Amino acid sequence: MQSSKQTKPLNVTERRSTIEEFLEYCATEKQNRHNSGEPFDVGCFDQAVDIALEKLIALQNEGWT
Repeated sequence: MQSSKQTKPLNVTERRSTIEEFLEYCATEKQNRHNSGEPFDVGCFDQAVDIALEKLIALQNEGWT
């Protein structure tokens, strides 16, 4: 179903890169998990972020955005 509210696409200068969006998401998720009171392995989380970031950078270098 299409929304009746139309939005215009962001121009190139308004868009953030996939890497920027990913890092923002990770920072928020890390903070949320850290503050949840549940067990949270910060080192494991950081390692997973690093692995994903390496892949995103490789894809960006190949021309994917």
